[in-house]
Amino acid sequence: MRERPPRRQSPRKDKTREAPPPVDRVQKILAAAGVGSRREVERWIREGRLQINGAVPALGTKLEPRDRITLDGRPVRLHRTAVRESHVLLFHRSPGDTLDLKAATSRAAEHLQLPRVSGRWLAIQPMPPVDGGLEILTSDGTWADRVSRGAHALTVDYVLRMRGPLNDDLVGEFRAATDCEGDTMAILQADPQYGAGFNHWLNVTVRDTRSAQVRHWWAARGIIVSRLMRVRFGPVHLTRELPRGHSRALLPGERSALINEIDAAKSADNGKPADAVTPAAAVKRA
Repeated sequence: MRERPPRRQSPRKDKTREAPPPVDRVQKILAAAGVGSRREVERWIREGRLQINGAVPALGTKLEPRDRITLDGRPVRLHRTAVRESHVLLFHRSPGDTLDLKAATSRAAEHLQLPRVSGRWLAIQPMPPVDGGLEILTSDGTWADRVSRGAHALTVDYVLRMRGPLNDDLVGEFRAATDCEGDTMAILQADPQYGAGFNHWLNVTVRDTRSAQVRHWWAARGIIVSRLMRVRFGPVHLTRELPRGHSRALLPGERSALINEIDAAKSADNGKPADAVTPAAAVKRA
């Protein structure tokens, strides 16, 4: 009888299980998983939309590995690995394009042609649909929450196309403006570029001032802002190399400069010496 050849032993399957999610506050874990920012999760809890094991949790409730989470009755599946890669994008949005990211839970909105990520994209201080320009998107809810909380301290540049009798007196009045319809404004700079007809351009630098406030201020004086684009957000600049409707990864230097500028502003508010901040010009070009 012929001897049977020895059986090939199949390699043993690695039975090492992925690490369960860490035990931490529900809003922190869901934010890190890209389900939503911490503020969103807190709002979902207050509205009774988010439940753990069939009951609405209290703010700050800690998640256990076996807890079942639902949002509006639908299960929320978390990645079992404790560490997940986060992504940050600079997106050049065209005016009129709706930044509808809440409907995209497992992949980015297809109409915006954003890269697919686990979880969903979150927008940092998004512009109104009528406006456009620089948008910062991230899949990391914790990072989004940190930047959003400090965004009021950052300076922002807008480029406005004006329609109407713009003149130096109105520009001077705008520079000195401190409120619009009861909301405070901080206009740091306004440089006009007068055109031949009724169309003019105005380069504006603001702090803690929304684009809607700028529009309303000029509309109350008979000047229509026909186009408003955000071209700088803190140390991050929108350059001509990035066409409309396209995105690119935010460079590590840009991400660090953004966080450094926010931390420096917080230190200044608390009366502490601020650490060195990367100049905006150092990260102007990608």
